[in-house]
Amino acid sequence: MDNALLNRTLEFLILPPGNFLIILLLSLLLWHKHKKLVCGLLAFAFVQILVFSLPVTAQALLKPLESQHPPQAQLWTQKPWPEAIVVLGSGRNRDVPEYGGESSSLTGIERLRYAALLHRKTGLPILVSGGRPLPDVRSEAELMRDVLENEFQVPVRWLEENSHTTWQNAEFTDQILSEAGLQSAWLVTQAWHMPRSLLVFQGKQVNYQAASVSYGGVIPWSDLYMRWIPQPTALNRSMIALHEYLGLLWYRWRQ
Repeated sequence: MDNALLNRTLEFLILPPGNFLIILLLSLLLWHKHKKLVCGLLAFAFVQILVFSLPVTAQALLKPLESQHPPQAQLWTQKPWPEAIVVLGSGRNRDVPEYGGESSSLTGIERLRYAALLHRKTGLPILVSGGRPLPDVRSEAELMRDVLENEFQVPVRWLEENSHTTWQNAEFTDQILSEAGLQSAWLVTQAWHMPRSLLVFQGKQVNYQAASVSYGGVIPWSDLYMRWIPQPTALNRSMIALHEYLGLLWYRWRQ
């Protein structure tokens, strides 16, 4: 099994709501001898889904991530500029026939839009980074290039097409830019993803600077009492935050 696919499978089974399947399996195995334990496991599964579905929980999880490298208004007014713009891949939308079948994900579009703005304000060259999660498909970097060049009318100079993780984004991107003689670059990704990204991009040959975009902690329908009402959007944001915390722990252990 491809490493990227295996990593995602393990993550989906470890974190909610996927771990509910593991809990159900354990409950079936333990039901006859440990009914009290089974009831406790099922109660835990229910409560975790409920808690992570609350906007107040999602906001509390995302805020510490986003506050470390918040988006900056008119970043291009701060000189000296770096020498390039790096945009990290974030998956794909596989069912967009109006765009030829596949395109970058909505999260990726946010990154590409900001990269296009930075390029127009500075003229800096762009590198897009993202590999192929499955064989015989176009790389995320190719899909990102198509959006930048065909829709935002912004050229892409480098494609990094071999990475499957943020860790590999850093390794392969740094190799390309350092070989091109560059010493600094803006790193474009969501504010909640920036702490984990800079963790692995720091200490490379090129100096990477945060160019954060988007606040995932701003959840629609989260004012007043609505922040205490379970919502699918909040559950999704909570899982994003848990993914980042898990990734930070794993990357720190690897380092």
